[in-house]
Amino acid sequence: MTKPQTAHRQLGLTTSEMVVYPMIAVLLVGVAFGFYHNSRIDDAVTAAVDLGMKQQELIETYFDLYGEMPQSEADLEMNAFIPEGILVGMDYLAGEFGVPAADKLRTGTLKALVDMTEFGARFEDIESGFLLIARAQDDDSIIWDCVADRVTVEALGKRYLPKTCSAGEEGGDDQDNVAGDQLDE
Repeated sequence: MTKPQTAHRQLGLTTSEMVVYPMIAVLLVGVAFGFYHNSRIDDAVTAAVDLGMKQQELIETYFDLYGEMPQSEADLEMNAFIPEGILVGMDYLAGEFGVPAADKLRTGTLKALVDMTEFGARFEDIESGFLLIARAQDDDSIIWDCVADRVTVEALGKRYLPKTCSAGEEGGDDQDNVAGDQLDE
């Protein structure tokens, strides 16, 4: 009649299990490394923005003394500035960077110069990190905007900037094809 079926017990992993489980482990390690790498970039950029914002006092003091924005970097005496981390320097420009018609007596821009080569090939050409724009108001107070540099070709993309740098951004412009926004090939 019918032959009784006996259970075949398997004592190890099948071939497919030996392939699938290590692949899942490799995938999870890759995802974890990506999050770690992004958090290192976020921390470095946030530290650079914080250090850059400490330079605001120089412009505010100059404006309080003379009633106008400094017209050159020499007026600011930025020689006490000590770069740290990815922030390698700050450039000052009277007026608003990329806006030739800006009032140079009432507006000034600090441009952060960064070196992000430690974060890989996609960042090695990045020169500009962000802009700190000072705008004097009618009551002689100064309003600061921290924005992504949309003028310099080799600039850090706005997605890497901390939330403190989003206040002055104009929304709705999707033409952010600067080097920092492109993904690795």
